[in-house]
Amino acid sequence: MEKRRIFSIIALLISLAYLYKHVDLGELRMAFRGASYEYLLFAGFLSLLTVLLSALRWYLLLKEVQETSFKKTFRAFISGYYLITILPPSVGHIAKVKLVGGDYFKALSSLAIGLSTEVLVILAFALIFVGFTKLGIFALVLILLALVYEKGMYRALDYLLKFWESVGMKGLISTLRGYLDRSYKGWSRAKKNKKAFFMSFLLSSLIIVLQVFGVTVVGMAFGLKIPLKQALYGFLMSLLFASVSGIPAGLGANEFGLVLGIGASTKATVTAFVYKFLFQYAYSIVGAVVFYGILWGGGSSEDSSRK
Repeated sequence: MEKRRIFSIIALLISLAYLYKHVDLGELRMAFRGASYEYLLFAGFLSLLTVLLSALRWYLLLKEVQETSFKKTFRAFISGYYLITILPPSVGHIAKVKLVGGDYFKALSSLAIGLSTEVLVILAFALIFVGFTKLGIFALVLILLALVYEKGMYRALDYLLKFWESVGMKGLISTLRGYLDRSYKGWSRAKKNKKAFFMSFLLSSLIIVLQVFGVTVVGMAFGLKIPLKQALYGFLMSLLFASVSGIPAGLGANEFGLVLGIGASTKATVTAFVYKFLFQYAYSIVGAVVFYGILWGGGSSEDSSRK
């Protein structure tokens, strides 16, 4: 854990140093003075649309496994932006599931399906337009197997846990098998509705397209023309660097990856930071308000599973 924290700090310092190196203060002032607020407002609208569509994707899958409302799902989803700021991103995503109530593992499996379809779309875009190959193909095949042959994977994992249970640590392994069983049932039920499953892919594709288009729109606000293919490359690099760095919310690493993708310059750096603020960091502030509202108001008190 300590090594991971040190690595994250080093990654943050390297990212910020690289970005600072490519910033001219005079050009920075000119970029902000000449910024087009119309384009920035449009980018803000696109970011709000991606958040609503992402929450809708989770809701469509979540309601297949338990009773819920879009309002409750949206509140949990928006709280996630705050949680990934104060926690490692993977932990933040997992933590927000608790806020929707019901059976935790079934709700988690519905979120996992939505995220899996998004990863598949991202990998597909990377393979088609950018040319990432070996690792992308491997991940693509692995996720497709999990989506199509989840029963076989569940049986293999359960058999492995059953074997460990016979060797020792019966209490812990038995608990893990229970968690696995609940997650599998939630995954299967969420996937059963083909319409919801198809909509998840459709929404994931639309979400990615809007986010990539958002990069070009923010660039235009500062007089920087970014072709869509270059914007996609920057978007993918941003995701990669943020994931590897382990920095909460990916601060610094997000912008580092984006600038590497679209080309280093003062305007590119401004574009990267403003883009991430509009599409992520601003929602961390909103998410904090919503999260503590739920916490203090007891809005997540539904802990019982609903069939």
